[in-house]
Amino acid sequence: MDSKKKLYLAFIMNLFIFLATLGVVISYFFGNDGQYHIEPSFRFNLFTTDSNILCGAAALVMAVFQLRQMKNNKPVPKWAFILKYTGTCALSVTFFTVIFFLGPSMGFMDMVFGGTSVYMHFFGPIIAFVSFCFFETSKPLSMPVSLTGIIPTAVYGAWYCTEVVFITAENGGWQDFYGFNQGGYWYITYPIMILAAFGLCMLVRAVHNSMSN
Repeated sequence: MDSKKKLYLAFIMNLFIFLATLGVVISYFFGNDGQYHIEPSFRFNLFTTDSNILCGAAALVMAVFQLRQMKNNKPVPKWAFILKYTGTCALSVTFFTVIFFLGPSMGFMDMVFGGTSVYMHFFGPIIAFVSFCFFETSKPLSMPVSLTGIIPTAVYGAWYCTEVVFITAENGGWQDFYGFNQGGYWYITYPIMILAAFGLCMLVRAVHNSMSN
């Protein structure tokens, strides 16, 4: 496939990611409370919502620069690729957490395929991965850059631990809705999540760079 077709398809996918994410988030304020009846404001405490918003914003940035490139052949800046990479890695964490942890423990039909969750947990991550790794391949990523993909998971994990473990639900913090502190083992699950996120960052980078070469 030539570079112009790849650029056009990447633009279409990024525009879709942004619009689909925006539509789902807006739906939270118009009665879409999901299987677990989650309040709209609390949705932003979930990594699923945050990672999709991050990637949706990155997709919009990429789409704007890709449109510019199609019009006047100015290349997409590297920082935009890094932002899209970071968002794609965050959604990869969402995808694999649901597939291997939340789905088996909470039920796949509700967690993965229930309502708009099918986009936020499944199609969104898949489209982001495909667009970044197979169509946005003009700039290979260095190893230091790949560390940026860990940032969303590390920041959210610290926030989650603070709310669940240190503030606690009794004092106005969060319930352990992800179950990462079962048995009080947050100090084990947090490093595991960081290591898993790092592994996914390496995977995304490896696939992206192999297609770039």
